[in-house]
Amino acid sequence: MNQMLVIPEETVVKSIDMKTALIAARDAYMAIAKGEMIQVGRLVLPVSGEKNMGQWLVALCTKLPYFGSKMASVFPGNPANGLPSIHAKISLYSNVTGQQLALIDAGFLTDVKTGAAAGVATDLMARPDACTLGLIGTGAQAVTQLQAIQEVRRLDKVYLYDRSPERAAAFREKALAMANRPYEVILCDSADQCAASVGILSVATPSTTPVFDGKVLRPGTHVNAVGSFAPTMQEVDEETVLRSDRIITEHVDGLWAAAGDILIPFNKGLITKEKVNGSVGDVLVGNIPARQSAEEITMFESVGSCVLDVAMAIAVYDGVKG
Repeated sequence: MNQMLVIPEETVVKSIDMKTALIAARDAYMAIAKGEMIQVGRLVLPVSGEKNMGQWLVALCTKLPYFGSKMASVFPGNPANGLPSIHAKISLYSNVTGQQLALIDAGFLTDVKTGAAAGVATDLMARPDACTLGLIGTGAQAVTQLQAIQEVRRLDKVYLYDRSPERAAAFREKALAMANRPYEVILCDSADQCAASVGILSVATPSTTPVFDGKVLRPGTHVNAVGSFAPTMQEVDEETVLRSDRIITEHVDGLWAAAGDILIPFNKGLITKEKVNGSVGDVLVGNIPARQSAEEITMFESVGSCVLDVAMAIAVYDGVKG
């Protein structure tokens, strides 16, 4: 009988890097499209007000001997009290015996997973010559957005905006330190300035109201919307959704259950379900195109995927187990 491993955050940090995470995410997306990894529903529970959320997700591998579950809480006000906004753990089980194999701290892993998810989507959807990245929101998610996207595109400039100028300035120093090649890091005075300046835009905020005006997006821009994960959250406005020529996600069913960015304009009758083209996995296996012209605005709407969480957990577990 295998002994259950308890894998703390510091071990996770040492066990996975962005290059590994990008490979794991790409493989997981393809496995989803082929029916080899399956996500089973999602439970989202508002806690002490609509901004605080607990969520539970489950995923199963059919070609690997694992299934797993993730519990995550998101409390946006925590940083003001010196605490992370996200607390998460992944339980990994054997799908042969049902035995719990590992309990893994998943705060860092969640950030890495989200960065890798957007990195794969950006590689598929952004213009090949896109070399400018905008980050709206400079919290923990912004770190892995930058780490992933600089791996899939040769960046020349990175534009930053955060409601807190101090937080944005601190992130600028962090961005310069983790750059994989020399590039400028520019602080913006507004979210609209950031969105209007770039070919790739990643929005990673816990906002319940849109944070920039979609009218400012240039033709050919690719947008990663990774902050919204509940029907009441809307960081990307209806104009951005309406202007997007291609929209893909991790799981189409999951999007229609949880993505406020899409559900809000849908419920207003502004879009139909045909507005969402499919999943990243559908692109990878050749079922749908990612981009059909240089002028198209494309959008990756991420609401999170337990399949990707479990894929990252497996990579960590296999590395630690040896």
